[in-house]
Amino acid sequence: MLRIPKKIAIGLLIVIVAAVVVGWWYIHPARGPKLAINPNEKGYVETIEGTMVLHLKGAPYEMGYQHGALAKERAKKVETGFNQLLERAKKEVGLPTFASKLILDVVYRMCMNNIPERLRREMEGIADGAGIDLQTLHRMHAVSEVTERNCSVFAVWGKATKDGKMYFGRNFDWMMDGGMQEAAVLILYEPEEKGMIPFASAGYIGLVGVLSGMNMEGVAIGQIGAVTRDQSFAGLPLMLVMRRLVEESHNVDDATAILTTVKRTVGYNYVVADAKANTARAYETCAHHCAVFRDNDPKETVEYALPIENAVFRADEAMDQTVRSFQACSKGYPNLPYGCNSYDHRYKGMATRIKDNYGKIDSATALETLKAVAMRDTNLHAVLCNVTDHEIWVAHAKGAEDAWKQPFIKYELNELFKRPADRKTTPAGSRS
Repeated sequence: MLRIPKKIAIGLLIVIVAAVVVGWWYIHPARGPKLAINPNEKGYVETIEGTMVLHLKGAPYEMGYQHGALAKERAKKVETGFNQLLERAKKEVGLPTFASKLILDVVYRMCMNNIPERLRREMEGIADGAGIDLQTLHRMHAVSEVTERNCSVFAVWGKATKDGKMYFGRNFDWMMDGGMQEAAVLILYEPEEKGMIPFASAGYIGLVGVLSGMNMEGVAIGQIGAVTRDQSFAGLPLMLVMRRLVEESHNVDDATAILTTVKRTVGYNYVVADAKANTARAYETCAHHCAVFRDNDPKETVEYALPIENAVFRADEAMDQTVRSFQACSKGYPNLPYGCNSYDHRYKGMATRIKDNYGKIDSATALETLKAVAMRDTNLHAVLCNVTDHEIWVAHAKGAEDAWKQPFIKYELNELFKRPADRKTTPAGSRS
């Protein structure tokens, strides 16, 4: 029988214990202090046409605490649902639940140094206000970096529209069996930090990150998944990139500065609309490259590009040849994207409908385009903005039925950002 000398055995034990301690510390980063917050002092909840509208105002931790406390029951259901989703992953792909959690813990920790402290504090506020696990919230904000999604985004304005106003459409196409639609909410943020902009986020309880949104400076944002081989986990997670865009961008130039300088992770395309400047941009990104396009851009030289004046739109495929050279989506480089759903249904679908209705596009026409190009059986939510007038229409999936099939609720943000007693229109929303 092989006998390990006592000194070696003790040394091995010390190494193992040290590794466990360091590993535990790594995936459980230090957090800020818990604070006593009255969630009703500045925050409140209202129901408009059967939908939850959550109003948050204050410092980062304060807004997070309001979020968690005012939507406590839904937040707890989100926590349970997310953990059940990881359990399903065990059955479907054979990955043990602890391994799924560990992967997300490591991804979050690799990203953490790029996450602004104010957003980390807001997550802590949500966890404290709702009484849920902070580590689960961290994992939820890392999941965008390890999963794929589809999506489509378009912006039209000027000559393309009937009234010259800017319309912005965004489909969020992702798995619906995770039950996120049960936690749907419109969140109105009024951050009190200097330089931060009030904005609306059409998303889900428990998320500090943004998936679809528009701010009160007239900037609307959307993104599209674009799987690429050029990736890194040492960057800012997608949902938090989107949060920075909508909270910090007074105009499209601010958005460009953020997207070209932020440490990016995996492949995503973005569209940002600026109603004041009456323009929009498309951004095609991977970890180490970012290409920026205007409407009818002469840089769109690839044969499958369909540029249009006063219109910017994207699905998965990049028009920039460097970014495209890294892409595995849309049949993957060097293949042309013809025949894939992203190009034929989403990208070409938007281009065709914009051209067919050019000069006649209004909110109704834009909404029909949005519905037509949504993915089938994975359309988790759909959002249309009249960016010029700060109006937003939102539909969420119901059960297993796509968002585009549901009634769209119109919210008038100019009124909705006021207290109910001060509004001209009560409620500041309607069903269509």
